[in-house]
Amino acid sequence: MTYETIKKIRRSLSMFFLLLSGFIVLFVAKQAYDLKEWNTIAASLAVYTALITIYISFKITWKSEDDAEPELIVKWDFESSPIVNLVLENIGGGSAYEISIEWEKELKNAIDKPITFGKIPCLSKNQKIKTVVNSQPNLWKNAKEFGENNDEFCGVIKFKRSRKTKKIDSCDFCISLGHKKLRIDFETSKQEFYSQGKKIVSQLEKINENLSKQDNPLTKKIKNRET
Repeated sequence: MTYETIKKIRRSLSMFFLLLSGFIVLFVAKQAYDLKEWNTIAASLAVYTALITIYISFKITWKSEDDAEPELIVKWDFESSPIVNLVLENIGGGSAYEISIEWEKELKNAIDKPITFGKIPCLSKNQKIKTVVNSQPNLWKNAKEFGENNDEFCGVIKFKRSRKTKKIDSCDFCISLGHKKLRIDFETSKQEFYSQGKKIVSQLEKINENLSKQDNPLTKKIKNRET
């Protein structure tokens, strides 16, 4: 059972018993009202007020707990350089320890090896680490071959919430190139255009070189006039 599941169960049970207590207090207050027992009604209202205070206290405590939890995400970085990077970032409020990722569907780098961050000792709040994936043109070229339903890369982030604990928590992640499809088409088309342009220039240079080597009548007349 994961940490998040245990936390949800614990909080749900707390809310259940709090609500149950509230219904019991209301029932007692209703019975006391029918019997005109005003002291009991006053006591019930005091207990009900205390339950509301406990509820507010729960909410504040749970928010503080959530704010202090690490939250790890994996995302693309297309903007910082011509090389595509993969970023592992802690956007939570606490540190995560002994972090690693395991792929279900692997994302591979330029030499066809699975991307890895290695074993990260610690990522503090707002801290991130990058690793190189591929050049953008190559990534776009490969991405067009993935197809519309085959451009997602999923896995699991494993980490510890404390240095001292032996318990390893995990969270799923999935990154997609789907939101970059327009850019993929643009980049690959641009690369193809430049590639074709270079080929045309190269061919023209070869033609010009061959023509200059040919000893045709026109070039002879020009040479004779010059002499």
